[in-house]
Amino acid sequence: MYKQYKKLRENKYNALLIDAIMIVLMLMVFSWWQNKGSLEAAGQVAPDFVLSSLKGETYQLSDYRGRQVLVYFFAPWCHICRASAPNLNDLREARSEEKLMIFMIAQSYESLEAVEEFVADLDLKVPVLIGHEQQMKDYKIKGFPSYYVVNEHGELASRSIGYSTELGMRLRTR
Repeated sequence: MYKQYKKLRENKYNALLIDAIMIVLMLMVFSWWQNKGSLEAAGQVAPDFVLSSLKGETYQLSDYRGRQVLVYFFAPWCHICRASAPNLNDLREARSEEKLMIFMIAQSYESLEAVEEFVADLDLKVPVLIGHEQQMKDYKIKGFPSYYVVNEHGELASRSIGYSTELGMRLRTR
């Protein structure tokens, strides 16, 4: 078998294809491992919440039935969150609030000032809500950033943990 594998790799295009397949498989396994233990996104109703934003407005997830919602959990100290959060601004520009509502929920923060500084540094254009331990439990958050897509019926449609590009978020939210 090894000889066949070695012979296949002699052609540089075959070698590139094999390497690409191996990388994709490794990423899929890593994604599965990261997501295990988090809340399943298989059509169950998303846990509802009523949270206040940094601006003092109150938001309830169930008020947004009829449109898709991206719920992005982050921590101000998280470097990956800092790298991926600007992609939410790009997604906001690409999709109207009538089609896709985006919420960022601050978790695991030391102070409101730390959350405010994070938001100001990144010039975030989406509502930033102040989360509590209950959302960590309800959504089984194991790491940051974690995000869930809630469909128009209020059901969990997909989930992910870790960095995601704007394109990755667009694909998950149609």
